[in-house]
Amino acid sequence: MFPRKINTRQLKSTGFSALWTFARVSAFRAHAFSALIRIRYQCCACQANLEAACQAIQIQLCLATLLTNSRGKKIMSSNRIMDSPKANLTFKWILRILLNLVLALLVFALLSSAESADDTPETEGAVELDPVVVTATKTPQRLEDTPVITNLITRAEIEATGAENVGEVLEHTAGIIIHRDGHGDGVQLQGLDSEYVLILVDGEPQVGRIAGKLDMARLAVENVERIEIVKGATASLFGNAALGGVINIITRKATSPFSVQVSQSFEQNSTLDSRGTLELQRDKLNTLLTLSRNQRDPIDLDTSDLTTTIDGYSNATGSARTEYQLTPATNLVFSGQYFTQNQEGISDTGSVVFESLGDIENFSGSLGIAHKFGGFTQRMQGTSLTGKLYATRYDDESTVVNRDTKEASSYNLNIQDMVKSEIQFDTTLWEKHQLTLGGEIIFENLQSQRITSGERDVITNSFFVQNEFRPISAFALVVGGRLDNHTEFGTHFSPKLSSLYRMTDSLRIRASYGQGFRAPDFKDLYLDFTNVTAGYQVLGNPNLQPESSHSWNLGVEYQMFDDVIGRIHIYRNDLQNLIEAERIGESVAGGSKFEYQNISRAYTEGFDVETVIGSIGGFTSTLGYAYLRGADKETGLRLLNRSTHSGTLKLAYLHANSGFQADLRGRYASEWGFFDDGDKILETEELAPSYWVWNIRVSKTLFKMFKASIGCNNIFDFKIPTFYTFTGRAFYGGLSLTY
Repeated sequence: MFPRKINTRQLKSTGFSALWTFARVSAFRAHAFSALIRIRYQCCACQANLEAACQAIQIQLCLATLLTNSRGKKIMSSNRIMDSPKANLTFKWILRILLNLVLALLVFALLSSAESADDTPETEGAVELDPVVVTATKTPQRLEDTPVITNLITRAEIEATGAENVGEVLEHTAGIIIHRDGHGDGVQLQGLDSEYVLILVDGEPQVGRIAGKLDMARLAVENVERIEIVKGATASLFGNAALGGVINIITRKATSPFSVQVSQSFEQNSTLDSRGTLELQRDKLNTLLTLSRNQRDPIDLDTSDLTTTIDGYSNATGSARTEYQLTPATNLVFSGQYFTQNQEGISDTGSVVFESLGDIENFSGSLGIAHKFGGFTQRMQGTSLTGKLYATRYDDESTVVNRDTKEASSYNLNIQDMVKSEIQFDTTLWEKHQLTLGGEIIFENLQSQRITSGERDVITNSFFVQNEFRPISAFALVVGGRLDNHTEFGTHFSPKLSSLYRMTDSLRIRASYGQGFRAPDFKDLYLDFTNVTAGYQVLGNPNLQPESSHSWNLGVEYQMFDDVIGRIHIYRNDLQNLIEAERIGESVAGGSKFEYQNISRAYTEGFDVETVIGSIGGFTSTLGYAYLRGADKETGLRLLNRSTHSGTLKLAYLHANSGFQADLRGRYASEWGFFDDGDKILETEELAPSYWVWNIRVSKTLFKMFKASIGCNNIFDFKIPTFYTFTGRAFYGGLSLTY
């Protein structure tokens, strides 16, 4: 019934087969490794702890195995790794390197710790790193000390919003715009769209972009500790796609020996938000488990037809994070997450009514180990060695069914896999230099009916180096670069220079220059799609070069009073080799034929201003404004989907003794270009109108264990379905329990 170019059952099993093989080999090696460790330390007093650590390793690998078979189906036959001999050899080769890398690091860390059991990392006094960030330089630093412009959203701020997902949190940050459409909630940073912003969870890239957009609504907030936002090109550390910046979502650790938290909220349109958290902290073990479930019925804001404005959905997210202290200087960390979502909507063409059905599954898992050799101070991170192995899969299945005939008019299945291994070495040289060296191997595979041959893979090998120089406490200079070798377009080098100057205790100035790039994705390289109804055809281009950028950033931060701080951030991005679909002829279906080509140059520039007023009589407030200008350098056309002016306002009140809290938030965006009719000039009818949207939330702690909350989103009922997916005014209420 479904039109297919490749066997869909084969698609669902092929990518998992390699991960299954990796898990079996890993389990075998873990048993052998456990035996080796027990023999090596049979005379040591810490033998029991080491055996427990070995068991923990085996448990984590077993969990990884279970993740690969989360649907409870038979994944593969025992004698078949991949259908393609080439893919078989490639995957085996990469996984062997990655596994040996992590295991070698584990052996090295444990043996070096055992040789000097008393040689624990030195800490000169109580090292206070709060608030701390890790994304800016890939090393933990106090936010005020980092030379790279970084914004931080804390757990307390996330909870105050009552947000269901990360997208709803980010839209209240100055300089960040969330664009919602049929592809999800995409983030815009420094005027650059979602495809130019790298999204990480605990430093690991997320997959599953549709039309370049990663849906931020997929990322639940229940397990999020903080969100770090690094503005400007950061390819020197993170590589591909970090032209506009990096958003790194840091997950939570357990903070109590045992704790259970559950919450339930209800909103109009049959919207439900259910959450649960389990914390366990015992001796050397730290574990946090979260589960969340959300659902909403389809919403139709235009009753003139049956087409739904916003699809309904039902999703669930489960996550686990376990950290075990193998030795006083060595930590082992496992994390895993599983997300599943079903969507449904209706499309009314006037003569035919279609039902749109979607099924998304995404899982990820990582195993990492970090060893500290000592020399840690408040400003320098000493010497450490870190290794990490990460795997993720995104499965997107969509079907359009004719409501009258019950037959499928279209069907598509995309499966994207990524396996990544990373090693990083940090050390202090001559007391004033913090050196970082690292390398990555990334394997990506896409299986889809819409790309040439139905399956493609790419491999990226990377090496990065960075030196942070602090000749005096008031000044820091960071110089770094990254070399990426991509199997399709070759080698690309990305440098960066950042600095921090503390003029006074209250005034800090940060400046940076960097280069970024976005490698052509599978769609750009290999797409072969024909829309039979419309008649057009779109082709990929294997000869594409990476899109690249030059990025300049200047930030000034001034502590005006004890509870008042002001920030201004000025930036400019120049982009080259932008990839666009160019008409190259006529398709076999009679319409136009397009091919992706490097043809455009563009720029974005602007500034963000933010003022934060700390607690004054229980009141806090934040006021933010952003100015943006961007255009195509070839035509002069203003870049679409970008507001020139935007702003945010937050006013909060907390009465600590009673546990009463109120939070009022507003966000503004001026008019922006919705489309261009081809004359390269945006007329009034081609612009989307400006808007103000206000939310309010009130919560109260009851009997110490309970918290009740009520609120209203979109207080003034703003909605224009032609341009926005705002659902209008919506009231909600909820109750949470913490034990």
